[in-house]
Amino acid sequence: MSREPRVIVTGHDEDGTAIIVSDKAPRTYPTPKFLTTFYEVWNEKSLPVTVSRHMADTEDSLNHPPPRGGVRIRMHDFDPAGDRAEALTYEEIVEHFREAGSEDAVPPKDKWKHAFMHRTESIDFGIMIEGELVLVMEEGERVLTPGDVVVQVGTNHSWTNRSDKNARICFVLLDGDYDDELRGLLGTEKRPPVG
Repeated sequence: MSREPRVIVTGHDEDGTAIIVSDKAPRTYPTPKFLTTFYEVWNEKSLPVTVSRHMADTEDSLNHPPPRGGVRIRMHDFDPAGDRAEALTYEEIVEHFREAGSEDAVPPKDKWKHAFMHRTESIDFGIMIEGELVLVMEEGERVLTPGDVVVQVGTNHSWTNRSDKNARICFVLLDGDYDDELRGLLGTEKRPPVG
């Protein structure tokens, strides 16, 4: 597997000169039971972003969905799954997502096709960096290799590494709201407004 990622943040000094503000590892959350490591790269609580000299990612815990009205950038390393994913129970997966701030991410058991099946009310851009991952949908699946991009449009989905090598993918998650038609089809409750 690649080395641990670095996050290099730029900014401005007191004279307005462009500088490197920080160069360090992202917040890292290994979850070996769930076959992944989360690297929290950057989070913004609202869009459009107010750009200033004093920008910083102020989150200090693992949160699965993007901030309400904001954006989250994260990398995942996925361990080869073998048959370990199938050994996890529905209740363990629900608890895993609850602990990461996504109580409602796991679909009802009758829509739960794969151990890590989940969805968030967001648009997620997944950019495959290294290795091979399988995107599992309620219907169909696709194998991703480096350079592939997935645009995840608020759907139930899962990721699994069926290879014998680790895999890395980077996600940009934008908070969103289902329109009335899709919300009706999915049977979800309307979320509080942004702000």
